[in-house]
Amino acid sequence: QVMNVDDTGRRLCPGQLEVGESDLILYQRGKTPVRWPLRSLRRYGFDAQLFSFECGRRCPTGPGIYAFHCRNAEILFNHVQ
Repeated sequence: QVMNVDDTGRRLCPGQLEVGESDLILYQRGKTPVRWPLRSLRRYGFDAQLFSFECGRRCPTGPGIYAFHCRNAEILFNHVQ
């Protein structure tokens, strides 16, 4: 379980983040899953209970920085590696 947060740390919407073989996938209730190809991630990391990543312009969502509050940020980071 993750909670998408903005740049001030305000919680936006809950979901589930899955690390697939080639994609990072965000599932949110009532919405189409969002996919970020792992090869499009420029940077990613974690700090305490926050996992974040930056994707490039070749990503289907376009360039951006995304952050998610979660209990297992380090485990999520290790799966992406």
